[in-house]
Amino acid sequence: MLTFDVNWLAILVCTVLNMIIGAVWFGVFAEPWMKGIGRTKEDIEASPKGASYGIAVANSLVTAFVLANVIQWAGVSGLVGGLCTGVLMWIGFTGLSMGVNHTFEGRSTQLWFINACTYLVGLMVMGAVLGVWQ
Repeated sequence: MLTFDVNWLAILVCTVLNMIIGAVWFGVFAEPWMKGIGRTKEDIEASPKGASYGIAVANSLVTAFVLANVIQWAGVSGLVGGLCTGVLMWIGFTGLSMGVNHTFEGRSTQLWFINACTYLVGLMVMGAVLGVWQ
């Protein structure tokens, strides 16, 4: 059963960490990502960002909240348990699902790696934080 009796400070920290991970990740992989989506740096700079960042923050917050619930339901604790839970959530719900989308869209494996693995790292970090800091 969904509970709101979670460590909200840990969830907020996870939200911030996930945003930092995304910023660093897409900074490192900016060139191949833009090539993969068929956009230029000028296209990206000219596009409005407020809604995109708002959605990204909301997504990070909801993901951390749901992951906190999953960790509680599973009785997971500790660094390794949290990391493993994050990996399992990625395998079961994010990474492979994104692979299906990328395949049907005719997008490259490289773009799948860039897009999907930021979620892998984010879920692992959030899982670790939530596993340790319940």
